[in-house]
Amino acid sequence: MEKYGFIYIWRDKKYNRYYIGMHWGFEEDGYICSSTWMTQAYKIRSHDFKRRIIERVYTNRKDLYEREKYWLSFINDHEIKIRYYNLSKNVNDTWLNEDSKLNRREKISKNTKEAMYRSDVREKYLKGLENRDNKSSDPAVREKRKQTMLSNGKNKGKITVRDASDNIFHVTSDDPRWISGEVVSASKGMKRSPISESHRQKIKASGVLASINNKKVSCVHCGIIGNPGNIGRYHNDRCKSK
Repeated sequence: MEKYGFIYIWRDKKYNRYYIGMHWGFEEDGYICSSTWMTQAYKIRSHDFKRRIIERVYTNRKDLYEREKYWLSFINDHEIKIRYYNLSKNVNDTWLNEDSKLNRREKISKNTKEAMYRSDVREKYLKGLENRDNKSSDPAVREKRKQTMLSNGKNKGKITVRDASDNIFHVTSDDPRWISGEVVSASKGMKRSPISESHRQKIKASGVLASINNKKVSCVHCGIIGNPGNIGRYHNDRCKSK
Protein backbone atom coordinates (compact mmCIF):
# COMPACT_ATOMS: atom_id res chain seq x y z
CA MET A 1 0.00 0.00 0.00
CA GLU A 2 1.39 3.39 -1.03
CA LYS A 3 1.63 6.23 1.46
CA TYR A 4 -0.88 9.04 1.23
CA GLY A 5 -1.68 12.25 3.05
CA PHE A 6 -4.48 13.23 5.34
CA ILE A 7 -5.71 16.21 7.33
CA TYR A 8 -6.71 15.43 10.90
CA ILE A 9 -8.19 17.24 13.86
CA TRP A 10 -7.59 16.31 17.47
CA ARG A 11 -10.02 17.24 20.27
CA ASP A 12 -8.98 17.53 23.90
CA LYS A 13 -12.26 16.93 25.72
CA LYS A 14 -10.90 18.10 29.09
CA TYR A 15 -10.24 21.65 27.88
CA ASN A 16 -12.40 21.54 24.71
CA ARG A 17 -9.28 22.42 22.71
CA TYR A 18 -8.44 21.33 19.15
CA TYR A 19 -5.45 20.83 16.88
CA ILE A 20 -5.48 20.70 13.07
CA GLY A 21 -2.55 19.13 11.26
CA MET A 22 -1.46 16.99 8.35
CA HIS A 23 0.57 13.82 7.90
CA TRP A 24 2.01 11.95 4.92
CA GLY A 25 2.06 8.25 5.76
CA PHE A 26 -0.58 5.92 7.19
CA GLU A 27 -3.45 6.60 9.56
CA GLU A 28 -2.33 3.86 11.98
CA ASP A 29 1.43 4.46 11.93
CA GLY A 30 1.48 5.96 15.43
CA TYR A 31 1.98 9.59 14.39
CA ILE A 32 0.42 12.07 16.83
CA CYS A 33 1.22 15.62 15.69
CA SER A 34 4.05 18.13 15.30
CA SER A 35 2.90 20.36 18.18
CA THR A 36 5.19 20.07 21.21
CA TRP A 37 2.50 21.62 23.38
CA MET A 38 -0.18 19.12 22.40
CA THR A 39 2.20 16.14 22.36
CA GLN A 40 3.20 16.81 25.98
CA ALA A 41 -0.45 16.95 27.02
CA TYR A 42 -1.19 13.77 25.06
CA LYS A 43 1.60 11.87 26.82
CA ILE A 44 0.16 12.79 30.23
CA ARG A 45 -3.54 12.08 29.47
CA SER A 46 -4.02 10.42 26.09
CA HIS A 47 -7.48 9.23 27.17
CA ASP A 48 -8.73 12.82 26.84
CA PHE A 49 -7.84 13.03 23.14
CA LYS A 50 -9.69 11.78 20.08
CA ARG A 51 -8.63 12.19 16.44
CA ARG A 52 -10.84 12.51 13.37
CA ILE A 53 -9.66 12.40 9.75
CA ILE A 54 -11.30 15.28 7.89
CA GLU A 55 -9.73 14.81 4.44
CA ARG A 56 -7.46 12.40 2.58
CA VAL A 57 -5.06 13.41 -0.22
CA TYR A 58 -3.69 10.72 -2.53
CA THR A 59 -1.82 12.89 -5.07
CA ASN A 60 1.32 14.43 -3.53
CA ARG A 61 2.68 16.33 -0.54
CA LYS A 62 2.31 19.74 -2.18
CA ASP A 63 -1.45 19.21 -2.58
CA LEU A 64 -1.62 18.08 1.05
CA TYR A 65 0.19 21.26 2.06
CA GLU A 66 -2.39 23.37 0.22
CA ARG A 67 -5.30 21.52 1.81
CA GLU A 68 -3.91 22.08 5.30
CA LYS A 69 -3.73 25.82 4.59
CA TYR A 70 -7.37 25.63 3.54
CA TRP A 71 -8.52 23.97 6.75
CA LEU A 72 -6.39 26.21 8.97
CA SER A 73 -8.00 29.27 7.37
CA PHE A 74 -11.24 28.45 9.22
CA ILE A 75 -9.59 29.13 12.58
CA ASN A 76 -10.27 32.65 13.87
CA ASP A 77 -7.20 34.62 14.92
CA HIS A 78 -8.42 35.00 18.50
CA GLU A 79 -8.77 31.20 18.81
CA ILE A 80 -5.06 30.52 18.20
CA LYS A 81 -3.31 29.28 21.41
CA ILE A 82 -6.66 29.39 23.23
CA ARG A 83 -9.25 27.15 21.59
CA TYR A 84 -6.58 25.49 19.42
CA TYR A 85 -3.21 23.99 20.21
CA ASN A 86 -2.05 25.48 16.89
CA LEU A 87 0.32 28.37 17.59
CA SER A 88 -0.34 29.99 14.19
CA LYS A 89 -2.23 29.49 10.94
CA ASN A 90 0.98 29.40 8.89
CA VAL A 91 2.04 26.08 7.41
CA ASN A 92 5.69 25.01 7.55
CA ASP A 93 6.59 23.79 4.06
CA THR A 94 10.14 22.59 4.90
CA TRP A 95 8.79 19.05 5.39
CA LEU A 96 7.94 18.84 1.66
CA ASN A 97 11.55 17.88 0.91
CA GLU A 98 12.39 16.22 4.23
CA ASP A 99 13.49 12.96 2.56
CA SER A 100 16.25 14.78 0.67
CA LYS A 101 17.90 15.71 4.00
CA LEU A 102 18.21 12.10 5.15
CA ASN A 103 21.35 10.08 4.61
CA ARG A 104 21.21 6.58 3.14
CA ARG A 105 21.00 4.80 6.51
CA GLU A 106 18.23 7.14 7.74
CA LYS A 107 16.22 6.61 4.55
CA ILE A 108 16.50 2.81 4.89
CA SER A 109 15.43 3.01 8.55
CA LYS A 110 12.48 5.29 7.71
CA ASN A 111 11.31 3.09 4.82
CA THR A 112 11.66 -0.06 6.93
CA LYS A 113 9.54 1.36 9.75
CA GLU A 114 6.85 2.46 7.29
CA ALA A 115 6.87 -0.93 5.56
CA MET A 116 6.36 -2.73 8.88
CA TYR A 117 2.94 -1.08 9.20
CA ARG A 118 1.81 -3.04 6.13
CA SER A 119 0.10 -6.25 7.20
CA ASP A 120 1.61 -8.36 4.38
CA VAL A 121 5.18 -7.25 5.17
CA ARG A 122 4.77 -7.78 8.91
CA GLU A 123 3.26 -11.24 8.34
CA LYS A 124 6.27 -12.28 6.26
CA TYR A 125 8.62 -10.86 8.90
CA LEU A 126 6.97 -12.80 11.75
CA LYS A 127 6.94 -15.98 9.67
CA GLY A 128 10.64 -15.57 9.01
CA LEU A 129 11.37 -15.22 12.72
CA GLU A 130 9.78 -18.62 13.37
CA ASN A 131 12.17 -20.34 10.96
CA ARG A 132 15.28 -18.32 11.78
CA ASP A 133 18.22 -20.23 13.27
CA ASN A 134 19.71 -17.92 15.90
CA LYS A 135 22.52 -20.35 16.73
CA SER A 136 25.42 -20.98 14.38
CA SER A 137 25.60 -24.47 12.94
CA ASP A 138 29.36 -24.18 12.41
CA PRO A 139 31.07 -26.38 15.06
CA ALA A 140 34.18 -24.16 15.06
CA VAL A 141 32.11 -21.05 15.81
CA ARG A 142 30.20 -22.80 18.58
CA GLU A 143 33.44 -24.09 20.17
CA LYS A 144 35.01 -20.61 20.05
CA ARG A 145 31.92 -19.12 21.66
CA LYS A 146 32.00 -21.81 24.34
CA GLN A 147 35.65 -21.18 25.19
CA THR A 148 35.03 -17.42 25.39
CA MET A 149 32.16 -17.91 27.79
CA LEU A 150 34.21 -20.31 29.96
CA SER A 151 37.13 -17.89 29.95
CA ASN A 152 34.93 -14.99 31.01
CA GLY A 153 33.55 -17.02 33.90
CA LYS A 154 36.97 -18.31 34.92
CA ASN A 155 38.56 -14.85 35.06
CA LYS A 156 35.65 -13.14 36.77
CA GLY A 157 36.92 -11.15 39.76
CA LYS A 158 40.56 -11.43 38.69
CA ILE A 159 43.02 -8.67 37.77
CA THR A 160 44.51 -8.35 34.30
CA VAL A 161 48.27 -7.93 34.82
CA ARG A 162 51.52 -7.63 32.89
CA ASP A 163 54.95 -9.03 33.86
CA ALA A 164 58.44 -7.77 33.01
CA SER A 165 58.36 -9.59 29.66
CA ASP A 166 55.06 -7.89 28.73
CA ASN A 167 53.10 -11.13 29.08
CA ILE A 168 49.48 -10.40 29.94
CA PHE A 169 47.46 -12.77 32.15
CA HIS A 170 45.06 -12.79 35.10
CA VAL A 171 45.76 -13.15 38.82
CA THR A 172 43.77 -12.87 42.02
CA SER A 173 44.28 -9.98 44.45
CA ASP A 174 46.05 -12.28 46.95
CA ASP A 175 48.60 -13.54 44.41
CA PRO A 176 52.16 -13.03 45.84
CA ARG A 177 53.37 -11.64 42.50
CA TRP A 178 50.68 -8.96 42.62
CA ILE A 179 51.31 -8.12 46.27
CA SER A 180 55.10 -7.92 45.80
CA GLY A 181 54.84 -5.80 42.69
CA GLU A 182 56.42 -8.41 40.44
CA VAL A 183 53.46 -7.94 38.10
CA VAL A 184 51.55 -4.72 37.53
CA SER A 185 48.21 -3.77 36.09
CA ALA A 186 48.19 -4.35 32.35
CA SER A 187 47.17 -0.74 31.76
CA LYS A 188 49.85 0.79 33.99
CA GLY A 189 52.35 2.95 32.14
CA MET A 190 50.34 2.96 28.93
CA LYS A 191 50.55 6.36 27.27
CA ARG A 192 47.27 7.99 26.37
CA SER A 193 46.84 10.73 23.85
CA PRO A 194 46.32 14.10 25.55
CA ILE A 195 42.81 15.53 25.32
CA SER A 196 42.61 18.53 23.04
CA GLU A 197 40.97 21.71 24.28
CA SER A 198 38.20 21.42 21.69
CA HIS A 199 37.44 17.85 22.84
CA ARG A 200 37.53 18.98 26.47
CA GLN A 201 34.91 21.64 25.68
CA LYS A 202 32.74 19.04 23.93
CA ILE A 203 32.86 16.85 27.05
CA LYS A 204 31.96 19.83 29.20
CA ALA A 205 29.09 20.83 26.90
CA SER A 206 27.66 17.30 26.96
CA GLY A 207 27.33 17.25 30.76
CA VAL A 208 24.10 16.73 32.67
CA LEU A 209 23.55 20.44 33.35
CA ALA A 210 24.11 21.33 29.71
CA SER A 211 21.59 18.76 28.54
CA ILE A 212 19.02 19.99 31.07
CA ASN A 213 19.49 23.64 30.14
CA ASN A 214 19.34 22.94 26.41
CA LYS A 215 16.17 20.88 26.65
CA LYS A 216 12.97 22.88 26.28
CA VAL A 217 9.43 21.81 27.08
CA SER A 218 6.12 23.64 27.14
CA CYS A 219 3.32 23.91 29.70
CA VAL A 220 0.32 21.78 28.75
CA HIS A 221 -2.03 24.54 29.88
CA CYS A 222 -0.64 27.95 28.90
CA GLY A 223 1.93 26.88 26.29
CA ILE A 224 4.89 28.80 27.78
CA ILE A 225 8.25 27.23 26.85
CA GLY A 226 11.14 26.74 29.30
CA ASN A 227 13.51 24.17 30.80
CA PRO A 228 11.97 21.06 32.47
CA GLY A 229 12.78 22.24 36.02
CA ASN A 230 10.95 25.56 35.80
CA ILE A 231 8.02 24.17 33.83
CA GLY A 232 7.57 21.34 36.36
CA ARG A 233 7.83 23.76 39.32
CA TYR A 234 5.60 26.60 38.15
CA HIS A 235 3.45 25.16 35.34
CA ASN A 236 1.64 21.99 34.16
CA ASP A 237 -0.34 20.88 37.26
CA ARG A 238 0.68 24.09 39.11
CA CYS A 239 -0.09 26.42 36.21
CA LYS A 240 -2.24 29.49 37.03
CA SER A 241 -4.03 29.02 33.70
CA LYS A 242 -5.18 25.54 34.67
